[in-house]
Amino acid sequence: MTVAEDTRAGNSDVAAHPPASQASLPGLGFAGAMATAFSQTLLLLARNRLLWLLLLGELITGVIAFGLAGFDRNRLAGHDLFCLLAWWFQSWVVLPWATMYLVVQAIHGDVEDRTVQYLFLRPVSRGALLLGKWLAASVLAATLVGAGVAVLFVGVAAVPDIWGDGIEFASLGTYLWLTLCGALAYGAFGCWFSATFRRPLVWAAVFVVSQMIAALLPVAAGVRALTVSDPLRRLLIAHVEPDSRLERILWPGDRALRDEVIGNPVLALAILTTVLLALALYRYRRAEYDARDRE
Repeated sequence: MTVAEDTRAGNSDVAAHPPASQASLPGLGFAGAMATAFSQTLLLLARNRLLWLLLLGELITGVIAFGLAGFDRNRLAGHDLFCLLAWWFQSWVVLPWATMYLVVQAIHGDVEDRTVQYLFLRPVSRGALLLGKWLAASVLAATLVGAGVAVLFVGVAAVPDIWGDGIEFASLGTYLWLTLCGALAYGAFGCWFSATFRRPLVWAAVFVVSQMIAALLPVAAGVRALTVSDPLRRLLIAHVEPDSRLERILWPGDRALRDEVIGNPVLALAILTTVLLALALYRYRRAEYDARDRE
């Protein structure tokens, strides 16, 4: 046997029986890829400066809540004051903006910096990547807003004299549950915007503003069903059971809040979230994204 023949024979043996270091590793699978995308997204988003600025702002709102609770002219009970601050500031403003911003950064940021070209070449399901990023950003947003809600509660609870029958911890649990449900739903909107549109942050802003207008005006129930704030409002009514005074404070433009219109807000949010994620998955798995410079 010549040297060339011996070399070819050796190469064929190596190809048939590759070393353990060169053997192809089994794939992560859908769940493993989703878990990896989840952890990596958390690490990347933790470096976002705006995230830490929002956390600092949450601490400042706690100090403001303490000042309002101890203000001599404050005529609200502790429970009503906490619900007012938690709804109008955290659930109404911070929750939708922060959640969709983080989701857009996690998903559409890969398109802008061309990382998506590398990810789509890997033997990993696009759907697993998308769901892992959505879940990570949504959980992070829920944690951020939930911490803000807790800080507000501590600030108001630090003045126990205005609580009347005692500090009501049940309202804190209600708002934390509301925050988690809202973050997953808002994250689904941000996920769909990121997978479908070229400028998802613009569409996210349009959605949030339109939702605010729909909540303040007497629009049809079908329009409100396409929002997240209306199911969250019904969820809060079902758990807190506000009196007429608190209803006027939280929803001054809509006082006709009856038991028959509450329905099942958690189911409504689950259906809305599932539909949006299905649309996002369909688009994300089929689209070819052209990278562009960050704005």
